[in-house]
Amino acid sequence: MFSRELIMLDLDVADAQGAIRALGSRLRECGHVAETFVDAVLDRERTFPTGLPTRIPVAIPHTDAAHCYKPAIAVGVLRHPVEFGEMGNPQGTVGVRAVFLLSIPDPSQQVDCLRALVEAFQDPHFLPALVGSRTTDEAWQVCQRTFGGTLA
Repeated sequence: MFSRELIMLDLDVADAQGAIRALGSRLRECGHVAETFVDAVLDRERTFPTGLPTRIPVAIPHTDAAHCYKPAIAVGVLRHPVEFGEMGNPQGTVGVRAVFLLSIPDPSQQVDCLRALVEAFQDPHFLPALVGSRTTDEAWQVCQRTFGGTLA
C-alpha cells in the first residue's frame, strides 16, 4: 500500500484541509481514488476526526470504500504541525506532523489497516525515523522496514 510516489516530505500546508487536499490529489493523480474522494474525506473528518496524540502526533484520515479504487496509503510529513481534530475527543485538537491518508476499497480490510498503523505508531523508532527522513527513498525504506508485507 506504500509507494514512493505517494510519499510527500516537507509538505507546507496551512491546515488539515490543505494536507488532505495535497495528499488526496496525489492519490487521484496515481489512479487510486475517485474524484469524490477528497470531499468525502473532508466530510468524514469533520464528523469523525482522526488526529492521534502519539509520541509524534499523526492523523489517519479516510472515507468510505465507494470513493476508493485501489488500496494505498499516501504519507505526508508536514513542514510545520497543523491542527487536526482529536480522535475520540470532539473538543480536542492535535498538532499533527505526519498524515497517513488511506484509500481502502475493501471495507473488510479497514480495521486491519488501522490496527497495523496504530501498532507502528507505538514503535518508538518508526515515527522519528519517518519524520526525520531527508528523501522520499529514505521515508519509503522506513515504511518498508516497519510494515514489510503487513500492508501489501
